[in-house]
Amino acid sequence: MIDAAPPRPRNATLDIARLLAAFGIVLFHSGAAGRSIGYAALPFFLMLLIVLGLPTAAKHPFAQFAKSRAQRLLVPWVIWSAVYGALKLCEVAVTQKTTGQEFSLSMLLTGPALHLWFLPFAFVACLTLPPLSRLWPVTQTGRWGMLCLILIASLASLGLQQSTTLPVPSAQWAMALPALGLGVAFGLGRGDTALIAGTAAGVLLAGAVAYGIGWDHGLLQLGLASAALLLCLALHSRESALSRLCAQTSMTVYLVHPLVMSVLTRGTSLAEHSVALAAATMIGSFLFACGLFYTNLYWHQRVGKGMA
Repeated sequence: MIDAAPPRPRNATLDIARLLAAFGIVLFHSGAAGRSIGYAALPFFLMLLIVLGLPTAAKHPFAQFAKSRAQRLLVPWVIWSAVYGALKLCEVAVTQKTTGQEFSLSMLLTGPALHLWFLPFAFVACLTLPPLSRLWPVTQTGRWGMLCLILIASLASLGLQQSTTLPVPSAQWAMALPALGLGVAFGLGRGDTALIAGTAAGVLLAGAVAYGIGWDHGLLQLGLASAALLLCLALHSRESALSRLCAQTSMTVYLVHPLVMSVLTRGTSLAEHSVALAAATMIGSFLFACGLFYTNLYWHQRVGKGMA
């Protein structure tokens, strides 16, 4: 079981990195130059979610932890699925497209916009954290053994990514499994310098093995995400107004950016797959997220005053 420890002060570096990672996803979906680098943001998001979720999973009952993850991940998924679903119905109403073209059975697992797949997957991934946190061995030898098993499983799951014939959403799930394993490894070893260093060395070794046998699809993104996570954990910084804003807007940027990009593509002269389109989408999505955040903040303050 994970050792009980006093709560760590919030690391503002991780909050800023979240927003930068959301911008990386925008870059990937824009198809602009550097898109393969931007895609490293998705395994980074998942690994960070696991690393930060493990201590909470160890401290709270399963039902309470599951409820908190559902509020954070499934509620936004339902809301934004309704938004994108309504937009697809509007598309059917004003164009010659049919509901069969716009909707498919796989959307029951992903939502009506493909990028929403991450939220239900992340929720299910989080449900594995309470039992994993309780299986964490007491002895250092046992911990090294468990980390080795996790890294081997992560390497094996990387093989699933090499297939180009997996359907939606299996392809997305296969891409996320190695990041899930690495997130668990880094999360379990967090706080122990020797374990983290050993895990980092193990990741390098596993990456070399994967490259040697030709499993290079997704390898660059996993490597970049792992390095970025370790760097953020090492560069601990204090909370600030900027870091809090980054923390509050990053998820909304991720959720809204396909809509913003669609509006810009149809309503402006910005070329598709251009850096200019990617930059404009980042700015537009961030402004939308800021507007939503400050509107919610104002509303809650007003309601709070009304109840006082």
